[in-house]
Amino acid sequence: MRGDFQVRFCERLGLKRPCLLDCETLPAITQITTTRFYNSMIELPKTIRSARFDEIPKNSSAFERLQKFDNAKIVEGYTFKFKEADNEEHKQIPFKFYSEININNSGLWDLIIALTDLLPDLSALIIGDSDSEPNYCDYIQKIDLIEKLRKFKTELTKDPFLEWGIIYHDKQSLTEIFVSDSKYIKFWGGDIDKFRTIMTTFSLMQVDDLEFIDEYPKVRQPLRLFEQSIIDTNELINELKK
Repeated sequence: MRGDFQVRFCERLGLKRPCLLDCETLPAITQITTTRFYNSMIELPKTIRSARFDEIPKNSSAFERLQKFDNAKIVEGYTFKFKEADNEEHKQIPFKFYSEININNSGLWDLIIALTDLLPDLSALIIGDSDSEPNYCDYIQKIDLIEKLRKFKTELTKDPFLEWGIIYHDKQSLTEIFVSDSKYIKFWGGDIDKFRTIMTTFSLMQVDDLEFIDEYPKVRQPLRLFEQSIIDTNELINELKK
């Protein structure tokens, strides 16, 4: 049994068999498995996939970009950038740092809810389709807003034509969670320690050269093709704007 396990494990790692799991091979195996898990592409919603070569004009920059997709670093993790003190636009906005976060789609909702702990009790919804300017709604109790959104978490985490977020902004601070149409998170905030604690809780590491699915040619498909009991994009926007 032990020998069979060793053979199967070595085959999964792409190592020649037989291989012995001794004190010399274990460090190498640990490094291989860590690298492979770290470089695994994130789980996307069924509504989003990378384009195929037969869907892109050959003599185009998009085709050239797609050729690099196999080496794309679209993995779980987050970027982290401090506010630029010499940036004129940044000077007008009271935040301390900005982050973009990739997480498996099955964990997206839970991460959003965790990040809402960084918002005050009053917060506002931002929502719109990806081809239009977003709508900024009135401030309400955060707990009530979350309960309102929870009913539509399938649409909010999987609809590739929908962008939305939750924000608090006054003269002293800006905290914003924004979910792009490609279903990764953009975050502006001020509490660095609490933010990093949440990232650690979700086993997310800082990856400075992190990439995102919308940096490559992609295909979006309506959520209704996969889920029947959902609300279409525009109907949802109108419902949540009320």
